[in-house]
Amino acid sequence: MPRFWRVLLISLIIVLVLYGIYFALGRPVIPLPTIPYKVSPGQPLHSIITSDGADELKLTLNTSGEIEITSEEQSVVALNYTPETFDNTLDLGERLLIAQKSLQSNEDVPESSPFLRKLIDWVVAYYYHVIRFRLSVLLTALP
Repeated sequence: MPRFWRVLLISLIIVLVLYGIYFALGRPVIPLPTIPYKVSPGQPLHSIITSDGADELKLTLNTSGEIEITSEEQSVVALNYTPETFDNTLDLGERLLIAQKSLQSNEDVPESSPFLRKLIDWVVAYYYHVIRFRLSVLLTALP
């Protein structure tokens, strides 16, 4: 057997064993490092962050189907989703962006490609059903 095929076969077996262990552990959520983001005054997001008197909001996306926004360790918004409802949200967001662009200019606004929509659906379904992770963004309002 040529060396290339041996390496490929061994790599595939290692990946399958690691995923088997991950699956046997109950597919736990893999936490990723928190991304800090500073928001300066004058931006619309600044007034949202400081509306409850706090200087920070933490947005957490858990690909097992949860989105949560917390302020001072208290939950502000908690949403549960499935790939189908997430697709509805993307569709609504796309329509709002198209409406905003068409109001700001007189040009024709191109619609998104069907391939791109399908690709987004596949990625959401993959991270919902196969590998789960938690991504957090810490929004800090600058004085």
